[in-house]
Amino acid sequence: MSQIKLSENFIKNNVKLALNEDLYPSGDITSDLIKNNKIIEAKLISNQNAVIGGLLFVKYTFSLIDKKLNL
Repeated sequence: MSQIKLSENFIKNNVKLALNEDLYPSGDITSDLIKNNKIIEAKLISNQNAVIGGLLFVKYTFSLIDKKLNL
């Protein structure tokens, strides 16, 4: 399987564009439903071997949204 290597700059620019599109003009109305002091954990479980694409996009997106996140 061939791998495509995306530059960090490409990832950051696309994440910023997507967030601007999603958050304009009303902001993040979904996150307003969660209390700020609530700790949320997530675990990804698969019953089979898998390839997960886009993890760098996810990490950069969350790092922009909240600096306190532990990824």
